[in-house]
Amino acid sequence: MGSMGFDLHVHTTASDGKLRAEEVIQLAIDLGLEGLAITDHDTINAINPALHFISRRRISLELVPGIELNTEAGDNEIHILGYYLDHNNKSLLLKLRELKESRDERAFKIVSRLEEIGLPLDLERVKEHAQGEVVGRPHIADAMIEEGYVRTREEAFEKYLDHGRPAYVSRYKFPPREAIELIKGCGGLAVLAHPGLIDDPTVVAEVIAMGVDGLEVYYPQHSDEQTSYYRLLAEEKGLLITGGSDFHGPNEGNKLGTVRIDRSLITAMQKRLPSR
Repeated sequence: MGSMGFDLHVHTTASDGKLRAEEVIQLAIDLGLEGLAITDHDTINAINPALHFISRRRISLELVPGIELNTEAGDNEIHILGYYLDHNNKSLLLKLRELKESRDERAFKIVSRLEEIGLPLDLERVKEHAQGEVVGRPHIADAMIEEGYVRTREEAFEKYLDHGRPAYVSRYKFPPREAIELIKGCGGLAVLAHPGLIDDPTVVAEVIAMGVDGLEVYYPQHSDEQTSYYRLLAEEKGLLITGGSDFHGPNEGNKLGTVRIDRSLITAMQKRLPSR
């Protein structure tokens, strides 16, 4: 979508990314991005460091405060992106602490399962991979790679950590409706992440009916057909159109800025914000 542009789906070490907030900002500048959204899983811990870095260095990069909330409906994992949310909102921070505690508990259970099937891991080492932030399955995968049990994160998930695999432990139940309400409750816009990755089209319709503000139309794993389909669906339903790379690190899947949206879509988002 042309040079410059905005990448609205970016992870840092605060969740399961490999670069710190400052490094992500620096990379975005090097790539000539106009702006980006930091959307870590279930945490806003990278946003203030990113904002401080931008103001300290007098960087002309627009940072959209964001989050990616992992929710579940039935057997579907549904990710809800939040943009322009007040990241210092008290009820948001309380809910995120609750989610973090449940993730820590889940990590402990997964590590216990792995030990039962003869793949012992040191939980403290897993936490070191998470760099003191939210512990997720990707960090468990990293510890498994280190022990030589698997070669890649993908292999760890396919063999052990995915739904239906021997070390899978179900998540704390956080329904998408609740995530949408939480984001809107702190002045943000709720967007359904990568709808093309959800196998069941009725689920997408249900989430739209729950009141999301937009759809992540532009996404590296979407086929051209999916991109056109979701763009039309968004237009038809009067929903915002967003996009991003889902960047996790230089050697982790999609490169930063591989998906960029132009300013007109950002302007549309800003116009949709509730007046503060």
